[in-house]
Amino acid sequence: MKSISQSRVLLGCTASLSLMAVSVSAAALDLNVAGTKASLYGYAELNMIYDKNANLGPLFTPGAIALDSDSSSEGHFQADAYESRLGLSTVTELEDGSQLKTVIEGDFFGTGNLRLRHAYGEWNGVLAGQTWTNFPGFTGIYPTVDFRVPVGTSETRQAQLRYTTGNLSVALEESGKLGGQVAASVNAANGAGVKATNAKNGMPDFTIRYAVRGATSYHASAVLRQLTVDDGTDDDSAFGWGVSFGVAQDVTDALTLRASVIHGDGIGGYINLNPGAPAYVSNGKVETIESTGGTLAATLKVGPGAVTLGTAIATADWDDAVADSLTGAENANEMVQSTHLNYIWSPVNRITFGAEVAYHQREIWSGDRGNALRVQGMAQFAF
Repeated sequence: MKSISQSRVLLGCTASLSLMAVSVSAAALDLNVAGTKASLYGYAELNMIYDKNANLGPLFTPGAIALDSDSSSEGHFQADAYESRLGLSTVTELEDGSQLKTVIEGDFFGTGNLRLRHAYGEWNGVLAGQTWTNFPGFTGIYPTVDFRVPVGTSETRQAQLRYTTGNLSVALEESGKLGGQVAASVNAANGAGVKATNAKNGMPDFTIRYAVRGATSYHASAVLRQLTVDDGTDDDSAFGWGVSFGVAQDVTDALTLRASVIHGDGIGGYINLNPGAPAYVSNGKVETIESTGGTLAATLKVGPGAVTLGTAIATADWDDAVADSLTGAENANEMVQSTHLNYIWSPVNRITFGAEVAYHQREIWSGDRGNALRVQGMAQFAF
């Protein structure tokens, strides 16, 4: 995740807008019409990737790492502009003196077709729509050139109803999307859980977060969720939970240190690239899977940009699933780890370049391991 990616929506919501005129600001193309201030923003971006080992796809996919016991082709190049982005944010002054804010944003990632990223409205602390999940928080996420944020964090968008007061925010969020659903087996080819056909979403996920931004930024957050199977005759459910803490410290004007930890039982995809499913079903009973993730990174300003060295890890405990003879569990991913070294810089305003070397590893329950080396570059032109 480039540092610009997270801030673009925030800038779009709060940009200073010209009065009854069109202007180009540092944030966007701005327009004020009939009491609504609108900002059009976005960027065009090229990504070029070389995978020394297995082909990891346009963004890092752990299951694509070839295990040492497997044979796979090596040396893969790809380039695309799918991350290019377009967004519109508005601020409307209402008759009671309050403000109504809206954001609609998309990119072209995946197929080259427009894909919805954000679509929400916000009024008096109430947010409704699709945007970043409220759990766990941004604090421990370090900049990467790879579009996918580091493992062991979480930064995905989903539909939600959120209320924020001061530094505290609570939300009811879409269940089964980010967090995932109950698995019935494990795909031996990539080590990932396969969703049970009778898995269902019975209630929203509940998230709560307290976050502070400054020279010392930190967050503390939690999530509660229900995991259910129901075939119309028999059903069972279990509750999942997760907690997280992250901190970012500006040690000097040039050096920032970041760290985060996230742990839970039944947490699923709330840990980014979690090697474990949130739960599995055995003999009709839902059993949750315990998972842990974390990051550690340093960013140092150098010249027109910054160098970042970071490492991140996510682990899952499949022991009970193996003991319960879950199909394919001995091939389940138990650990995914990534280490990134990159330099991201802006020679002039609106233009950003990045270069990165990343080393990725995965290990399955049986002990077999694999690793992959990726080199990536990007060029971004914003408006």
